[in-house]
Amino acid sequence: MNLRYDLGQGEDENWCVSEMAFDPQALGKCEAIFTQGNGYLGQRAALEEGYVGETRNLFVAGTFNCVGKGDVTELPNLPDLTNMAIFINGQRFSMAQGELKKYERRLNLRTGELTREVLWRAPDEMNVSFRFSRFVSLTNEHALGARVEITADQEAVIEIESGIDARVTNSGAQHFLEGDKRLFDGRILQMCVTTAQSGVHCCLHTAHAFFMDGKAYEPKILPLIDRRELGIRASLQLKAGQMLAVEKMSCVHTSRDQEFYGAKDDLKQKALEEARALLSIPYHAFLAEGAAAFRALWESQDIRIVSQNAFDQLAMRFALYHLNIMVKKDDPRVSIAAKGLSGEGYKGHAFWDTETFIFPYFLFTQPDVAKTLLTYRYRTLPGARRKASENGYEGAMFPWESAWEDDGEVTPLLGAADVVTGEPMPILTGILEQHISADIALAVWQYFTATGDQGFMDECGYEIIIDTARFWASRATWDEKRQAYVILDVIGPDEYKEHVDNNAYTNYLAKENMRLALSMMETLAKNGGETYGRLDAKFDFAVSEKAIKKVMESLYLPQPDTHTGIVPQADGYLELPQIDLTRYKEADEVGTIYHDYNIEQISGMQVAKQADLLVLLVLFETLFDDETRRKNYDYYEARTLHDSSLSKSTHCVLACDLGQVEHAYRFFEGSCRIDLGQQMHSSDMGIHAASMAGIWQCVVYGFAGVRADGAGLNIHPKLPEEWQSLHLKIVWQNQPLSLAITKESISVGNGGEKTCLLTIWGTSYALQPGSEIRVDRK
Repeated sequence: MNLRYDLGQGEDENWCVSEMAFDPQALGKCEAIFTQGNGYLGQRAALEEGYVGETRNLFVAGTFNCVGKGDVTELPNLPDLTNMAIFINGQRFSMAQGELKKYERRLNLRTGELTREVLWRAPDEMNVSFRFSRFVSLTNEHALGARVEITADQEAVIEIESGIDARVTNSGAQHFLEGDKRLFDGRILQMCVTTAQSGVHCCLHTAHAFFMDGKAYEPKILPLIDRRELGIRASLQLKAGQMLAVEKMSCVHTSRDQEFYGAKDDLKQKALEEARALLSIPYHAFLAEGAAAFRALWESQDIRIVSQNAFDQLAMRFALYHLNIMVKKDDPRVSIAAKGLSGEGYKGHAFWDTETFIFPYFLFTQPDVAKTLLTYRYRTLPGARRKASENGYEGAMFPWESAWEDDGEVTPLLGAADVVTGEPMPILTGILEQHISADIALAVWQYFTATGDQGFMDECGYEIIIDTARFWASRATWDEKRQAYVILDVIGPDEYKEHVDNNAYTNYLAKENMRLALSMMETLAKNGGETYGRLDAKFDFAVSEKAIKKVMESLYLPQPDTHTGIVPQADGYLELPQIDLTRYKEADEVGTIYHDYNIEQISGMQVAKQADLLVLLVLFETLFDDETRRKNYDYYEARTLHDSSLSKSTHCVLACDLGQVEHAYRFFEGSCRIDLGQQMHSSDMGIHAASMAGIWQCVVYGFAGVRADGAGLNIHPKLPEEWQSLHLKIVWQNQPLSLAITKESISVGNGGEKTCLLTIWGTSYALQPGSEIRVDRK
């Protein structure tokens, strides 16, 4: 790869990521990392003119479809709006032909604009310069636009073919029926298509405007209508040195939109009316409006790092950019996919990643969004109860992969080929990776702790925690030998270990889930009222409390070995053979161990895909003493390949907790380079959404030392040697706080209206509204 991180100048310094060479083998990487979006729309950055091996993706959050029997529902790829074929004297522009004399593609995180500068020498030796630019609007979630400027050093005939192309698929799966195509007002293209199984209606509109040397121009235009295609062909004469500009403004509406929910005919008419208004706005006016919206976003969300390595600042902003364009912030019917809206990986499904890694970012910055994400989980409770029942359990057993609210489990059954047998490997996570139910319950408790939102608890939160606790009480079985309840045959966060018993992470979180439920049922019964009456009628507190308490009080919890201090990740883990993992840990690509072993063999070794027990040690800081935490950090890090994008950020945070700040900094750098680094194919299927949040956790949980518990907010910074200062903003108990951290001191300002209780470097403070305190490091 040829990525540059230092080309932003002036106000754009540390805001720009640039691709400096065109490499047809590396299309997927930049298509993903240069994704634009607004939480409703996600536009992958495939190039306008099209290339073999590209992936053209346009997604609308919350739309799903299943193509047929044996498949699972997935986020469908909408018709393409970015295509534009350019012909110069009959020669189709392609950077794979002719001579490429200049190339830079740049994503400006500050404004959200994606640009590409190209100087191309055509096979007939004409020099042609192009400037491509795009945006996806933050101010109108339905709108996106593009502009192309073309200048040649000789007179030329230019032809433009552009429009709406519905020949797209999801890796070959066609989700949409052909639909209706029409031209309105001589300039507005309309295509209305419907998903074949789920019946989601999508209306796409696009219109083109032409300018010659800045003045509006009307070229000869011919409409093009073909199967699954609707477009125009424009032909014009370009003089040497003249600049032709083509603006392509588009908008997308679906029957999943809250204002159009389910109304096909109403959708088509109202979408056209809005399109007529939107598509008359010039590109630059929309761009300026969007840049202003990004300024407002950055005012509240930017984290400023003064570091010897400017890349640290850029990587932090890159993560924040993607976190804010991947989530539909006002729609509780939608969660966040493992790839956000940047690619087809994991089929657009939501995992535990959302609650354990992404949710904390929104909890500490935009708590209303955190509430929306948890409300989505509440709305999926029927599917969680159905999954529990189908597996012979009580309560709510949340799906490992989620899509539609009422889908239930949507994890595929088969995956990649087994290196030993050659057969597709079964995907067992949907059956065995059950800790997600406790992950969601813990997130609910974290939300309540951080916000005090009693209304949410009454409406949604108590029910989630109690019903997941009922699941765990029915899931555990009695072990006569241990004289304890055990949880058998699961997969923990380390997915290189299948069919394990008593995974430490799972057992400890299950116990905490049950403890929270008992505490809440006791409080509800004591206070009485409508919420208690409704939930008691649903769950029969007397029966549920007895069942949950019986299991919780006797649940087996793996303990540190008396000689080594190591907590077994699961039963028998410490007795497994060890192998030399050096070449796998040093590999540029993840998953290289699969080149030599299959999952059954890997399950029989002391090797981890990602942090497992260590996530537990981050979530529960006081579970074990620091010496035990340090021993386990050292032990498991040596056996962890970090083949999951979630892994390095956990190791970073725990290393900070243990005072190993320079180790933490190396893990932070590694987390930043998962998507933003030079590895060619790391992001082909989309960016790693939870890794973006992991970068935030490295900085806020780790180096800033910001953590919360029931008693309040704890701040214990540990800046790496490379950093001079760190400035960030968080929200705690609905009060906006600003933190300015150096190696010697921390200043905290309270911009809210209520007093905040803080503990800074072990000393408690009551920070009054409108005031600021400075604490020097002792």
